[in-house]
Amino acid sequence: MSQPDKIGKYQIVKELGKGAMGMVYEGFDPGIERRVAIKTILPEYLQDAESEEAVARFKREAQASGRLQHPGIVQVYEYSEDGGMAYIVMEYAEGSELKDHLKKGKRFEMIHIFEIMKQLLVALDYSHKQGVIHRDIKPANIMLTNGLKVKLMDFGIARIGTSSMTQVGTVVGTPSHMAPEQLMGLTADGRTDLWATAIVLYELLTGKNPFLAETPAAVMHNVLSAEPPPPSFYRPDIPASIDTFFKHALAKKPADRFANAREFLTNLLQAFQGKEFTATVAMKAMDAEKTQPINLGTAQADATQRVAAPGEETRIMAKALDIAPERLKEIEGSLTRYLGPLAKVVVRESQAVSSNLDQFFAALADNIAEGAEKEAFLKRVKVWQGAELSSPHLDATGASAPRPAEASTPRAVFSPEVLSTAEKRLASYVGPLAKLLIKQTAGSTGTIKELYAKLAENIDDPAERKAFLATVDRA
Repeated sequence: MSQPDKIGKYQIVKELGKGAMGMVYEGFDPGIERRVAIKTILPEYLQDAESEEAVARFKREAQASGRLQHPGIVQVYEYSEDGGMAYIVMEYAEGSELKDHLKKGKRFEMIHIFEIMKQLLVALDYSHKQGVIHRDIKPANIMLTNGLKVKLMDFGIARIGTSSMTQVGTVVGTPSHMAPEQLMGLTADGRTDLWATAIVLYELLTGKNPFLAETPAAVMHNVLSAEPPPPSFYRPDIPASIDTFFKHALAKKPADRFANAREFLTNLLQAFQGKEFTATVAMKAMDAEKTQPINLGTAQADATQRVAAPGEETRIMAKALDIAPERLKEIEGSLTRYLGPLAKVVVRESQAVSSNLDQFFAALADNIAEGAEKEAFLKRVKVWQGAELSSPHLDATGASAPRPAEASTPRAVFSPEVLSTAEKRLASYVGPLAKLLIKQTAGSTGTIKELYAKLAENIDDPAERKAFLATVDRA
C-alpha cells in the first residue's frame, strides 16, 4: 500500500513503522499546527471476521488511552475511520523504545534506572486509579524521549474496570513479561502490571530477561514454576537488598507482591539505598497529579506544568524555588549520605513543589527515616537556614552582583588507579553508590587523606567508618 497524502484531516509526513495490521505515520494537524502520530488498521482487517477481536483491541486502545491524561502516558486525541481505514491519532513522542536501548547492550547508571522506574510507576499509579490495567508492560511499550523522560505506550490489550472484554480464560500479552495469573487466563489487576514492571527493572539491571527460554512453552514453565537467579548473579555489585526486593516483586501469588505502584516504588527506593523493607520512606514526588517526571539534564524544573485527571481540578505548579546552584549542590551532597544517588532527584523535585525554604527542607527531611540520621540532617538544615541560599541579586545595571570570594582548597588530580581502589573499598560499605560518591568527591579534595575522609562521611556505622579510614595508608 502506497503512503497516503492525507488521513482524515491530517496531512501525512512520513512512515514511522509497520505494525501487524497497519502502518504508523507521522502526521500534521493543520487546524492547530502540531505534529501527531497516526496508527492505522487496514481495510482488509476491518472486513475480516476472524480479526474481529484484533479490531476490537484497536478500538480499545483508543478508549483506554483516551481517558488517560498524564505526562508519562502517550495521549490519544482521536479515533475515527476514513474510507474503510480505522485510525488513532495520538501524541507524537520523539525518542526511542527502551527495547532498542537494551538490544544495543546499553547499560544505564543506577540513578538513571531508578529515574526510569519512578516515572513508569507514577504513570501506572495514575492509570490504575483511573481503572485501566495496561497488561502488556514491556521495553517495546516504553518510550524514552529527550532528557530521559518516560512515555508509556500501546494500551491495545488494556483492561478497563467497567468493561467485560478480555474476561477470565482469555490469554493476551507477551509471555516473557506476563504474570502467572495472566498466563493462566485469570483476571488481571494492578499487581499484574507490577510483575511486568519488575521484569523490566531486572532487564535494566542485568541486561537479561529472568524467564526467557528457547520456546514459548519453556517460558511459560519458567514463569509459573521457576525461581529466576537474583540480579547479583549477573552483577556482583548489586546489593543484597535488591535481590530481596525481587523476591517480593516476582512472587508467584499476587497477594505476596507489592500491593500497588506506590508501595513498589517506596520499597525500591529503600532497596537502592541498601536497606531492607523495615522503614517507610515518604516520597512527596510520588504524587502523580502534582509533578511531571524530572529531566536529569535540567538544572531546575519547568515553570507552570499542568497534570489533571479527568473530572479533577487542574493544579498548577509554581516556578521552582530560587536557590543558588552551589548551595543546591551542597544540600544534595549532604542528602546523598542518606539517600544515595537519589538525592539529586529528591532535591530537584522538592525544589519544584516548594514555595518557601521551610517547605523545601521539610520535603527533603520527609525522605529520611526517623532516627539519628534525620536528626543529623535537621541540624544541618539550621545551618543552611541561617545562610544566604538564594541566587545573587541583580545590581542597578541588571547584572548579577558578585559573591564574596571564598577560600578554596587546591584540588588534586587523582590517578584512575587511586580512584578505582577507593571505589572498590567504599563499595564494600555503601554498595553501587560508591561510584557516584567518588565522582562527587574527587574534584573537591586536595589529598588522598582528605578524599578518604570525605568518603567516610557516607558510612553510617562508626566501626566500618574507622575500618575504611584505616585503608588510606595503603592508597
